[in-house]
Amino acid sequence: NDFAPFLNIMNEWYAKDTSNKIRAIFDARMKDGKRCSGSIPYGYNRVKDDKQSIVVDPEAAEVVRHIFQLANEGKSPRAIAEILSEEKVLIPSAYEKENHPEQYNGQQFEDPYIWSVSTVRTILSRQEYLGHTVLHKSTVKDFKNHKRQETGADEHYVFPNTHEPIISQELWDRVRKREKSVAQGRKTATGYTHPLSGFLYCADCGCKMKLNSVGNNKYAFNCGDHMRFGKTICFSHHIAAKTLEKIILDDIREMAQRIVL
Repeated sequence: NDFAPFLNIMNEWYAKDTSNKIRAIFDARMKDGKRCSGSIPYGYNRVKDDKQSIVVDPEAAEVVRHIFQLANEGKSPRAIAEILSEEKVLIPSAYEKENHPEQYNGQQFEDPYIWSVSTVRTILSRQEYLGHTVLHKSTVKDFKNHKRQETGADEHYVFPNTHEPIISQELWDRVRKREKSVAQGRKTATGYTHPLSGFLYCADCGCKMKLNSVGNNKYAFNCGDHMRFGKTICFSHHIAAKTLEKIILDDIREMAQRIVL
């Protein structure tokens, strides 16, 4: 009993040392480009008797391309999830369970056709669809707590051109550009959003135009730099949302008339 506290300390040191050694082994394997996880990206299948190689799953790959095409058209992850659910596309877990039970991770689901926003976001963010292997995306920080934590992009091990891509680099770049074009904080304090948020730029400084409320359910766009820093950066370029909508609609009508003529 007198030695019990010391034995507990020694056992804890031993467990910590063993955990560090195991993590070091896995880390060394991942630095060499070897997969240490049993999971693979949706849209790919494992090669039989080869844990390191993956090949394109034609049916699932079409769904991945569909998701990226919808994102390229300006659809949000939520809108994409709703479209896939309406089209009765099997979610990744249900698809694996039905078509590749050997790859099914046992994740439970209530409805095999209800896509979540997080699933769509994950697919849109995976560089594996460009043909790259990305490792060390999560890790166990504490040997006492086995819960995995996400690592930063600077901690990932990326190995380019290791397998057949599903989407092109051009499509990937267009989707990334669209994501950046969506203005941060496109909602006003009242929760109002406008379809033009993220697509308007100041003619003088090039900064994004920010949506703001001007009272009585009226909204306007103004230079973002002017709103943040005042006249020291840029002057006010205030335009009412209704005025902008009228200008665009007038242009559309004029173009439509030209086409008819």
